[in-house]
Amino acid sequence: MKIIFLDIDGVLNSRAYDRLRNWDEQTDIDETRLPLVKSIVDRTDAKIVLSSTWRVHWSVHPQLCDRDGIYINEVFAKYGLEIYDKTPSLGIRAERRDEIAKWLERAREKVESFVIIDDYRYGWADLSDRFVKTNPNFGLGLEQEHVEKAVEILNKEQPL
Repeated sequence: MKIIFLDIDGVLNSRAYDRLRNWDEQTDIDETRLPLVKSIVDRTDAKIVLSSTWRVHWSVHPQLCDRDGIYINEVFAKYGLEIYDKTPSLGIRAERRDEIAKWLERAREKVESFVIIDDYRYGWADLSDRFVKTNPNFGLGLEQEHVEKAVEILNKEQPL
């Protein structure tokens, strides 16, 4: 199994998007970024695991999703995408790296490869070779160059 640990803010939206979006509706996700996620999934057969703080709104059991979780599911589904799981919350002081490591430790299936797509650059340590950093300040969040790097990481033979 291949895994995409996916952040939302700064990956599926950007400052440029924030200037254009309709703030009167729930438009937190820039839908032009989702075909790029779909490209990664299609080219690698990877599953999406939410590592974003948005994961508190989402549940693997759709009936337990709140309004924001339902929004995430609906927007992803429009592009043929679904979320497989989410990383655990290890408390306010926990680093995302630790939450990803805990998810990998508890994974129900063997993980052959994974990539982390996030806009936060610090604290990845031993996971940094599997990290793809987006730029929401001067870019659009997830872009084609990030797709290529993510696909390369996921399809490359790497010991876990």
